[in-house]
Amino acid sequence: MNKKYLRHAVLAAAIGSVSQGAMAAGFYLQETSASGLGRAFAAENTIGDNASILARNPAGSALFDTYTISGGLTYVDPNIDVSGDVTYFGPIPGTRTTVRADADDYATSAWIPNGYLAAPINDEWSWGLAMYTDFGLETDFPDSFPAAAIANQTELLTVNIQPSIAYDINNTFSIGASINFLYADATLKTNIPTDFVLDPIFSNPAVLGRGLSGASVLKIEGDGWDVSWTLGALWRISDNTRAGISYHAKYDPKLKGDVSSDLIPPPAAPFDDTSGNLTLDLPDTLELGFYHRFDNQWAVAVGYMWTNWEEFERLEAFIPSAGEGFNPLLIKEENFKSGSRFSLAGEYFYNDDITVRFGYAYDQGAARDGFNRHEQEEILATTGLDLPITWRTLSIPDTDRQWLTLGGTYQYNEKLSVDAGIAYIWGDDERIQEYTPIPVPTYYDGGTTKTEAWLFSAAINYRF
Repeated sequence: MNKKYLRHAVLAAAIGSVSQGAMAAGFYLQETSASGLGRAFAAENTIGDNASILARNPAGSALFDTYTISGGLTYVDPNIDVSGDVTYFGPIPGTRTTVRADADDYATSAWIPNGYLAAPINDEWSWGLAMYTDFGLETDFPDSFPAAAIANQTELLTVNIQPSIAYDINNTFSIGASINFLYADATLKTNIPTDFVLDPIFSNPAVLGRGLSGASVLKIEGDGWDVSWTLGALWRISDNTRAGISYHAKYDPKLKGDVSSDLIPPPAAPFDDTSGNLTLDLPDTLELGFYHRFDNQWAVAVGYMWTNWEEFERLEAFIPSAGEGFNPLLIKEENFKSGSRFSLAGEYFYNDDITVRFGYAYDQGAARDGFNRHEQEEILATTGLDLPITWRTLSIPDTDRQWLTLGGTYQYNEKLSVDAGIAYIWGDDERIQEYTPIPVPTYYDGGTTKTEAWLFSAAINYRF
């Protein structure tokens, strides 16, 4: 495989790998608590009915006058279907083959844990510790998916460990800060589809002399750490009303890992069982919350979150053994757009022991609508193919989403309570058109036919 196609192979695989990080960012994980899920996470940085507020606002530890712990688990069951066609161009000039490319439920279900501790030091100072996840998702296409060389398996796991400190001013206004330690682990696998329809052509000694079905294009596994910070403030306007603001600075973890391939063996390429580095630009966020309890039975929560996706412009990798001409390796122009999340929730206090919650949220996606004109022009210039290419890809099937949620709390006694929540999320169907030159020029033309998810969460809270 010559240098040109070697570079294309690396590009195709690396796009999938980083897109998983981008997709995880595009699917920012809100799931920091069961109580918050019942409210569609409206004013989650403000309410502070348990220690999970520390994930959103480090000033929240000032609300607790005794050691308080919270721990929970959320089950996320996404369902994303795609339906379209894949066209292979060549390897004989002027020839093309088109096949159906449908995949059902290719977003993998996951368990998302969280845990929190809020502790007073004295009347003014308090501290907290939060452990949760900010970003994470897994997509897994069948190995037989005709566009498996574009997207097969991509996975990103993140864990955030966040110690914090808060200062309370006159029991009315509190400020807080935290240091955030983020661990990220990513895996990518792209392959030639099993039962590849062009194998009879490639098996011809005049072309390649062997079939390609099931061969690994590239497999990348990497992990890394990053450190960031959060600032927050709470204003207790009255006994029944409060407002909150918090800012989470961006992450840019540098992932280091291993690279291997069935199609790029040494000595033709330096990518077999070697190492590479990749930086993920994960966005900063600003969150505002307002909460008001009208009487003994009803309360309302309003939330707003802005996510700075504009930071996520392009992806670059560095592969030390690749040599000059590959480093830094421009992987993909993402051109993400910043977005907002709006949420509204109500609480009904049935009695001293039972609270019922319900909420709605509208969440703007990060993937930009429209077409990647630059990539279209580049493909046209290098191959003569005039193909529409969307910013939205199979690895990033991101879209605007809406949430409907329901939940509640049972106060077992003055120290112990249990939360539960359920949510249904759905998104718009979107067009996806994507291209890669490996193993042969391959073009996917289709879109999502279903984008939805069910979330179930439970947590336990204890005040010492």
